[in-house]
Amino acid sequence: MNPLLLPLVAAQAAHVRRNIGKEPRPAGPTKGLAPGPAAELGSSPLRLLVIGDSSASGRGAPTHDLAFAGSMARAFAARAERPVEWRALGKYGATSERIRHGVLTKVSGDWDLAVLLVGVNDILARRSVEAWTRDLTPIVETLQQHATHTVVPGIPEFGAFPSLPRTLRRYLAERAKVLDAAARLVCAGRRSVQWVSSADLGPAEPSFFAADGFHASPAGYARWAEAICDHLDL
Repeated sequence: MNPLLLPLVAAQAAHVRRNIGKEPRPAGPTKGLAPGPAAELGSSPLRLLVIGDSSASGRGAPTHDLAFAGSMARAFAARAERPVEWRALGKYGATSERIRHGVLTKVSGDWDLAVLLVGVNDILARRSVEAWTRDLTPIVETLQQHATHTVVPGIPEFGAFPSLPRTLRRYLAERAKVLDAAARLVCAGRRSVQWVSSADLGPAEPSFFAADGFHASPAGYARWAEAICDHLDL
């Protein structure tokens, strides 16, 4: 991007940060159970952990069950044909650094699948690729210790966000490609760790977004979860 446009990008980013996040926090428990086709046969549930930023914390949905965690649990249950016990650990506005030193410390026990939602706030905070890699690596390593399979979805396509001005969208999209490339390198070659491109979601329709035009709606979370589940290497 033309360096002369960076002051405009900074001003637009500050305006967006002041005006997004007005969605109320989701109500209800941060954990639950998605019944599977074999639930009535007494099969033990699989365990799903969703960890990360405001998407993991369910902003844009009225309950966690209708946010990403509950949606991913239902998609996973349908694919595995087993019930799925899920838990959401998210922090609004969290960068990879805050997740590493805060949210991640709450992870315990063993999980069949861990999904890490992170990156948007690193870009908004204009963190370097070196800082991103430095924090993402130990997060992935820790999740490897707790989960049989770990998925790191790519950063959502900023070009589709209706709340973002055009110049800011272009800048954020360029930075997302850089951070995504680094994330792929962090995941590459690691046993049981998978990076999944968010481009596989396809074009986002208005119904994908909550009222703030930034976070996903229940329909958006469901579509996102199903797209990730469709690409699981399990």
